[in-house]
Amino acid sequence: MLIEDNATLRLGDTLVHLIFMSDGTHLSNFAGDKKEWPVYMTIGNLTSKIRQIPSAHTNFMVALLPILIKNRNIPQKRLDEQWQTNQEVLNEVLRQGLQPLTFEQNPNAESRYYNVLCADGNFRRCKPVVAARLADCPEYSDLHYLKRHVCFWCECPKNELRDYVPSDKQYPRRNHNLYRMLSDANTKAADAELSSCHVHQGFNVFRHILCIVSDLLNPDLLHTMQIGMLDHLQQWIFYFMKTHERLDKYNSIWLSVPAYHDLTPKIKSYEEVSQWNGKEMKKMSRYLLGVVTQSLRGGSPAQRPIFNRAIECTRALLEFYMYAQYKSHDDATLSYMEDALHRFHTFKDVFLLGQAGQKAKAKANALRTELVKKRKVGEKTHAESWTPSKKRCEMNTWWDYICHEINVSKELDADFNFLKIHLMCHWVEQIHRYGALQQYSAERHEKAHKMNLKDGCNASNHNLNYLPQVITFQRRILCFEIRELNLQALAQRRENSAAAYKVLPSGADLAAPLASQSYAKPEFMGPQNCHDGKHPDAMIKDFRALLDNTEDTTHRMGIYCGTREFMKHKSRNKTYISDEQPHAVELCIYHGIKVQVEGLDGERISQMCRCTGSQSWRGGDRRND
Repeated sequence: MLIEDNATLRLGDTLVHLIFMSDGTHLSNFAGDKKEWPVYMTIGNLTSKIRQIPSAHTNFMVALLPILIKNRNIPQKRLDEQWQTNQEVLNEVLRQGLQPLTFEQNPNAESRYYNVLCADGNFRRCKPVVAARLADCPEYSDLHYLKRHVCFWCECPKNELRDYVPSDKQYPRRNHNLYRMLSDANTKAADAELSSCHVHQGFNVFRHILCIVSDLLNPDLLHTMQIGMLDHLQQWIFYFMKTHERLDKYNSIWLSVPAYHDLTPKIKSYEEVSQWNGKEMKKMSRYLLGVVTQSLRGGSPAQRPIFNRAIECTRALLEFYMYAQYKSHDDATLSYMEDALHRFHTFKDVFLLGQAGQKAKAKANALRTELVKKRKVGEKTHAESWTPSKKRCEMNTWWDYICHEINVSKELDADFNFLKIHLMCHWVEQIHRYGALQQYSAERHEKAHKMNLKDGCNASNHNLNYLPQVITFQRRILCFEIRELNLQALAQRRENSAAAYKVLPSGADLAAPLASQSYAKPEFMGPQNCHDGKHPDAMIKDFRALLDNTEDTTHRMGIYCGTREFMKHKSRNKTYISDEQPHAVELCIYHGIKVQVEGLDGERISQMCRCTGSQSWRGGDRRND
C-alpha cells in the first residue's frame, strides 16, 4: 500500500491500514428472498494469522450497501438510466461512510490525524489510510466504475484476456487519477478516452481518496481460483471425458477416492452435485490430478497425445494453485508459479470445446435443428427406394455429419477470453509487492456473514423492518463476546500477579517440605555436592526469599511462572504442583542448568544455560548467558 502524502508523517505517528471487505449474501429463500450487501472493516496492523481467527472479532460490519435494482424486459434507454441511478445511490452511501478519508472533506493534512486510545492505555497520533479492498470481480467493476469483464489492474484490451502475459511484460496500469480528471472535464474527447479504457463516466468516491486506487485491489484465492478457475477446470474435464467416452470410468474412480484426514467419502458423482463451494474445491484439488490420470489410462495411439495434453494442462493449473497458497515465497517459488502458468496456457487448447459459452451453444443448437430438418427431408424423399440396411447406413452417416458440424461450430465460437484466466498473470507481481496471498483471502468475511447477518436474521421476526433487529442482535452478541474476552484476560492477569506476590501464613516452616508435595529436582549442569575447594558449595535459599530479593516486578513474575512450569514439566504427578509449593521449596543455586527448547525444525532439544560471571567456564572465555 502506498500513500501520496507520506511527507506529513512525523516521528511517533502511527499509520492505521484499513482493509475493507464486501460481498453480497442470501439471508432467506423462503421469506421474501432477502439479500444483503455488507461491508466489513479490519486493520492491517494486526497479523494475518490473528485476522483469520473468527473468535478474535477483528472484522466489524460498518455498512450495508443498497442492493441494485435489476429490471428486465424494458428498453435499453431505461436500463441505462436505472443503472446510472443505482450507481449514484451506491456512491452516495460510500461517500458518507468514507467521508473522513476523502481529501475534499479534509483538505488540511492535520485534520486527518486522530488521537486514539490503544489497548496498552496510551494515546497515539494515528492516521487512517485505505490499504486494501477485497471483493469479487463484479463488485470491483461496480465499485470502481469499470465496465464488466475487463481487468481492474491493467488496461488490457477486452479481446486479449485469453493470452498469456509474462510478469515482466504487463500492460499499462490503470490510472484512476486520470479517469477522475477526464470525468470532471465532461467533454466528448474525455468521454471517448474513458470509453477506450472501458471506464464509465461519472463521480466515483474511490478516486477522491488519498491512495493509489489500483493498489487497493488484491488477488482473491476464493473467487478467482477455488470457485473460479478450478470450477471451470472441472467443467472442462467433465465435457472432455464425455466426448471421449470416459465419463463412466471417471465417475467410478471419483467415487472410489477413500476418506482420509479431512476428506469425506464420495456419495455423489461430479454432475450430481448442483453447486460446489470453495472448501470443497480446495479439498478436490488434492486428488483431482490422480483421478484424471487414472481415467485417461490406455487409449488408441491417436488418442494418447490428446490425453497427455489434458493431463499436463490439469497438472499445470493445480500446481499454480498450490504454489499460490504458500505462506512465504522466494525467487524459486515465484519462478515455479510463472512456469506452471505458462504450461497451462500452452496446453489449455485441449479443453477448448468445453469452454463454449451460451452464444456458441445456442448457435450450435440452431445448426443442429437445421441439419435435422434436412435429414428428415432427405428421408422422406428416398423412403421408397431405400432398403432398411441402406436407411440405417444413411442415418448413421447423417448423425456423424451433424456431430462433426456442431463440434466445428463450437470450436469456432468458443474461446478462453474471460477475466479470471487473465487475472492469474498479475499474481506473481502482486506477491512481489505485497507478500503471500493468504492474508487477502475472502474466506474470512464469507464466514463473517453467519455471525453478523444470518444468525440475526434467523432470530428476527422476518418482517419488512428486519434489518434493525439484525443489527441490534449482532451488536448485543458482539458486546457480550468482547466483554467475555476482556474478563478472561483480566482474570489471567490477576492470577499471575497474585501468584507472584502470594505470602504464606505466619509460622509456616519454609524449609520443611510438605508431605503431600513431590519435589521435581532440576537437571543441573554444574558439579553437585563437590567439596574439593575448586567449586563452592551451592547456596541454599527458599523460593520466597528469592522473589523478595528481586526488585523488578516483571522479572519477579517471570521467575515465578517459569519455575512453576518447569516443575510441572519435570514432576511425575503434575496434580501435586500447587500455587503454594514453589514458595516452600528449597532453591539450590548453581552455575548452570539444562533446559529443553524448541529447535529450528520444531523438535525439542536440550540447551545448557550457564552464568559464569567473571569466572571462565572449563577454560573457555568469560561470558554471561
